[in-house]
Amino acid sequence: MSPGEALGLSTHRTAMMERRAVPRVEPKQRLDAKVMADQPARILDISSRGAQIEVADSLQPSRPCDLRIQFADGEFAVRTTVRRCRVWGFGLDGRNQRVVLYRAGLEFDEVAPKCLARLSSNVLFQAGT
Repeated sequence: MSPGEALGLSTHRTAMMERRAVPRVEPKQRLDAKVMADQPARILDISSRGAQIEVADSLQPSRPCDLRIQFADGEFAVRTTVRRCRVWGFGLDGRNQRVVLYRAGLEFDEVAPKCLARLSSNVLFQAGT
């Protein structure tokens, strides 16, 4: 018997409703980025309206943040707002030092059509193939 069942609580799982207006996709291969000009980040999932990233330094919720992803055909650069940031676990940095990792949700403020086309051709339309 689970602790919830012992207390008389329902333990069946219900599917959470997706609240995002646009579905996010996971990149097929590792996708590195930069935030705040020089802080390395890894894109975990992304859409035309936002991204979830992993970083080694905490980002302040409700604050602006630049996101840059370099592709072979040019750079995707967008101004974002940090919507959330939480400690996720531990990892290794570029010097093989153990660091705390954070996961942050970024909402894109405005994306130029040329940048959106670059993101779409390099990630969004590639994820399902």
